[in-house]
Amino acid sequence: MKHVIWLTGLSGSGKTTLGLRITEELKRTRKRVAFVDGETARGFFEDKLGFDRQSRIQNVKRIAFAASLLADNNVTVIVANIAPYYEIRDFIRKHIPKYIQVYCKASFEECAARDTKGHYLNASGGKIKNLIGMDQPYDVPRRPDIIVDTVNESVDESVNKILKYLKENMPDGEL
Repeated sequence: MKHVIWLTGLSGSGKTTLGLRITEELKRTRKRVAFVDGETARGFFEDKLGFDRQSRIQNVKRIAFAASLLADNNVTVIVANIAPYYEIRDFIRKHIPKYIQVYCKASFEECAARDTKGHYLNASGGKIKNLIGMDQPYDVPRRPDIIVDTVNESVDESVNKILKYLKENMPDGEL
């Protein structure tokens, strides 16, 4: 079984950017690695799953199941998904033995200013509801394995921090 490295944080905190870069770096060392983006996974199912608390939990469980299957088949998995609630991150940690939680720390104000996907603008205009950080809470992780401060660190600094953690904490060949 390989590891599942889960990047959590508000929309716009840098999860996808960091996840793609980590994936590239691990692939350079000929590792079997897969990247799973939360929004892409949600779109795959085409079932109009909502954005209320229970729908979000169901979506994260789907992603966690897919990540677990990949890890069981010797693929290191990088997941970029908000996973906003303590209960769902605790579920993931319970069900995926080699789970590494990376908290992409960025203030609501910074994420709203970045608004890379237009979510904050649409929520402010009433076009979307249940946005994490505005209409629904984001439970800041209690004990993440790694914290990257995407406001005060460059992408390279955050990526290097994550890779350093992996090298220092994973037995050779385990990642």
